[in-house]
Amino acid sequence: MTTTAFVERCRELAAGSGCGEQTPCSPGPELSESESLIGFFQLFRPDGGDLNGLFDALRQGDQLSDRLQSAYQAAGDDRRPQGGRDAFFIVRSPAPLSPELAEHHAVTWIQGLQQLAEAVGDTHVALRLTSPPKIRVLEGIPPKHPKQPHERTELLNVFLDHAPALTEKVAGVDPHAELLRPAYYFIACDAMLRDYLMWPFYAEQTGLTDPFESYFTLWAHGVKFRIFQENQIDIYLPRHPEGSQD
Repeated sequence: MTTTAFVERCRELAAGSGCGEQTPCSPGPELSESESLIGFFQLFRPDGGDLNGLFDALRQGDQLSDRLQSAYQAAGDDRRPQGGRDAFFIVRSPAPLSPELAEHHAVTWIQGLQQLAEAVGDTHVALRLTSPPKIRVLEGIPPKHPKQPHERTELLNVFLDHAPALTEKVAGVDPHAELLRPAYYFIACDAMLRDYLMWPFYAEQTGLTDPFESYFTLWAHGVKFRIFQENQIDIYLPRHPEGSQD
């Protein structure tokens, strides 16, 4: 299936869903094909069931569908407690995750990023992560990162500015990957979640085990990362009532 035919199929599905207030069924000519798909996946909340068969024409179709379904299941219903609907996929009722498992997944995620950087020849990211930063596990609402790049640590700039571009450097990728990058990114405005969901496009070319699987586990449990020091990453677990943890 050509990318143009794929976009047309997406538009048919969007029209069948009734569209949404923020996503037009037939975007104007000022939008590129990829831009026209921004917000597409939000139209099929909460379970994505109407997307069955969307990826059947792609070699990676089954894997793409399974991963997308995992995101729908983790985010669940998009209705806000106070009314209205979420514009993005937000995990509002995550299952508990133990601090030990959170630390393990954080370490595994960073190791995966370092391996991916080596595989695509990004020496800046690869060298910066060769000596892994310390992981500190905390609980509660994380503080915001500095807005201005000059106020950020070098490590934070690596994660915000350089690491999100690693998958773009994978050569020989199916053209549908470039087409879908914006739509996948705006699922949650999260490049790491995007790259987990899109990893089937990159797996064969890199020869790597999924470097984003552990990040998805953290995201699905409502865990967020923050970086305020050059050699430390803070992992924030959401607060839960006392009880057993996974």
